[in-house]
Amino acid sequence: MWDYRGEVAVVTGASAGLGRRIALDLASAGAVVIGVARREQRLQALVDEMRRHNPESCYRVCDLSDAASFVSLLEQVEDKYSRIDILANIAGVGGIIRTEPVTAASLRSIMEVNFIAPVAGMVTVLPGMRERRFGAIANMSSDDGRAPGPGAADYSASKAALSAATESLSFDARPDGVFLHTVYPGWVPTEMGLTAVRDGGLSMPPRVVRRTEEQVSSRVLRRMFDPRLEINVAWLPLVAPILRTVSPRTYQRMRATR
Repeated sequence: MWDYRGEVAVVTGASAGLGRRIALDLASAGAVVIGVARREQRLQALVDEMRRHNPESCYRVCDLSDAASFVSLLEQVEDKYSRIDILANIAGVGGIIRTEPVTAASLRSIMEVNFIAPVAGMVTVLPGMRERRFGAIANMSSDDGRAPGPGAADYSASKAALSAATESLSFDARPDGVFLHTVYPGWVPTEMGLTAVRDGGLSMPPRVVRRTEEQVSSRVLRRMFDPRLEINVAWLPLVAPILRTVSPRTYQRMRATR
């Protein structure tokens, strides 16, 4: 695993789920972690835990639906610490199977958090990373972004867009020693994942694609400075795009139910 001691890391979605786990694990590995989320009370509890490992870790309250505020936050962090070494865009919304058509308003709200804010964050920190010839960005995507199912077009579109933007920017960043990653975590029993099953119409995914928060975080930390673009935590979803190409009718029948 990379030596994270002293690295400055910003983690969004840090108040719960995968964001919280990754923030804690980075702090445990010695990084100075700035946890970002909307829920301040949860962030305070997070920082109490992170400071057991790194007393410089802290939090910032920010609603990722306001990309301009997120950009301002990143600029403030860079001013304070003189750099951002790691940006982990983990915050996300959606994933619920809709019974009504996608609207412009619903699409816009999901794209703001899942796509616009992460990309705005990337283009904010990349110049400094490239100038220093050091840095890593991990963007939380979804298998629905590369193999969409029915009923969550807005969520799938936002994740597909994030994956595409990450890959495109990686071509410019890689020669300067900056590594961009798209994370495909499988299905994880976070608040968001459990809500999608309990209230959102999603069937419980098969065991082979289920992963714990700890498994995802461990894979991300091990692969953060790896030259490979994708961080795949479950292997089975990799088969879906291949099946869609070689046997589209079979694929459509399989994906018609979730």
